[in-house]
Amino acid sequence: MTQAQIHKMKGTKTLILTKGQTFWHYSIVPFLLIVPALTTIDVYKYYVTHTYTAARPIEDLISTGYIWVIPAIAFYFIQRRKLKFKTINVSVDKDTFKEAVEQTAKELEWTIEEATNDTIIAKSGFSWRSWGEQITIIRCSDKILFNSICDPDNRPSVASFGMNKVNRKTFEQFVRQDAANTSFVK
Repeated sequence: MTQAQIHKMKGTKTLILTKGQTFWHYSIVPFLLIVPALTTIDVYKYYVTHTYTAARPIEDLISTGYIWVIPAIAFYFIQRRKLKFKTINVSVDKDTFKEAVEQTAKELEWTIEEATNDTIIAKSGFSWRSWGEQITIIRCSDKILFNSICDPDNRPSVASFGMNKVNRKTFEQFVRQDAANTSFVK
């Protein structure tokens, strides 16, 4: 991840994905739009070319085909919201940050993919609860930005079954504990 991308993420508080990751992250949306697209073809055949020959009445087709647009729109906004960083309001130095990341990685069996003094990208593996998550943590001067989403490099998934929250809560517990220990020592 480049410094420009990190700077942009700090400003927008939104995770930046590659084109491929974006496709898989939002893949549920076009999947849900398959039925409305096929319905549109039949509506076109019925009203424009007058070649619609199916036994099902066009009114039934319209009422059941276009209902899928509602969950597609809902999932678009859900997936977009998942890219927003959660803010952990704690100021820590790079050593405390690194220690909290290491403790969390050990506890939750994360694999660190990229690491700097201020940025961590980690992945959790497949488990009985999840296909895996991508965890992105950015240390700012007065806060920490945290994001955990279903791994966009893995199978498409829209549900982590609580693992995104577990990732954040566990990291937050360790970073607050380490911050308290650091300030107590000073």
